[in-house]
Amino acid sequence: MVIGALGVLVDLTVSQASTVIALRQANPALGFRGLFTGALSVGHDHIAATVNTIVFAYARASLPVLLIFSIGGTTFTDAINSESVAEEVIATLVGSIGLISSMPITTALAALLALRLRGRALEDAHAHAH
Repeated sequence: MVIGALGVLVDLTVSQASTVIALRQANPALGFRGLFTGALSVGHDHIAATVNTIVFAYARASLPVLLIFSIGGTTFTDAINSESVAEEVIATLVGSIGLISSMPITTALAALLALRLRGRALEDAHAHAH
């Protein structure tokens, strides 16, 4: 799950940096504030989708434990207070907080660096392969 969360984090940060570069290429006159707010508005949608993905991934990981609780007749409050379920809830919260905090930090750093790109460097900045 940690490796999966890191993959999601990389996806989010690369997307934010790419958004900043694309905005800079589309309008080289944009300053830090324009790049940051423009990319941040895109990032909010990406965060919502990403956090939902993390929640579904952790729910899927804890599904066997929840099924065992269900078969064993464990009540909902006992199940949610168990170590195995609480661990997944905490992991989801920590992962989500990390993702949410990484988005504006990445956007700000990308905006600062994008302002340094001029001419050919700006044209080549977005050339990449997946």
